Amino acid sequence: MPGNFSEWSPYEQYVQSGLVDGAYAHGGFTLLAAGPPRLSDVGGAINMTAALAAGAVANQIVLPVGIIQNFNLTQTRAFSRLFELGSERSYFISGRTVGQIGLGRVYYHGASLLRILYAYYMDLLPGGGVLIKPMFPNQALQNIANPHDVIIPPGYENIYLNLASDLFSQPIGLMLYIRDSNLRTLGSLYFESSFVPNHSWVVDSQGVLIQESVAVQYERIVPVAITDVALVTNTTPYSHGSKSGGFLQTVG
Repeated sequence: MPGNFSEWSPYEQYVQSGLVDGAYAHGGFTLLAAGPPRLSDVGGAINMTAALAAGAVANQIVLPVGIIQNFNLTQTRAFSRLFELGSERSYFISGRTVGQIGLGRVYYHGASLLRILYAYYMDLLPGGGVLIKPMFPNQALQNIANPHDVIIPPGYENIYLNLASDLFSQPIGLMLYIRDSNLRTLGSLYFESSFVPNHSWVVDSQGVLIQESVAVQYERIVPVAITDVALVTNTTPYSHGSKSGGFLQTVG
């Protein structure tokens, strides 16, 4: 759309120009993965490209979470509104921001949702307790901030359902990776120091599917610098980067 409103033409022009037919964001091209609590656990670089250049391997940083049916992110920022005597005007004072993630999933086979969210974790301390084995060889194993020796079993093998386990007092990290329908990277976020306060597992005699869901609270969102698609403008809707782009290109 032209910058001058006098040239606004609803019958002839889009409001947002520069968009390409057939190139769009879609749930089928959005990936959720679980990993260590903080990006510093995989080398200290917020830029994952730098982490890869330092020797990290994409599928040793986070593990994709499969069979996710829905993902929702809700954020609330508190504001205090101050009025004054003698006028009808007001001021706003910004407060804290709190976010929560909701995940819904079908349990098809293999690891349950709680198990895969803690896929990176390993019980590192010797002597007693429950040994939690990582589900994949990851970069964070030697950098776990709190190498906790789990006492209360969360479950065994693939099925973790006991939210009362002290394993779930330990934080995890979640990564959201977004591509468009042409597999060009739109962006990525890492939810640091995340915890699971709510979990549900639902099956009934009339149904054929087992549904599981969790609520996740996180400490902060860290943007991951892996953008391949440039800002949409009238003339240059895309950059000339690689088609696949991003640090997860080796993940199947």
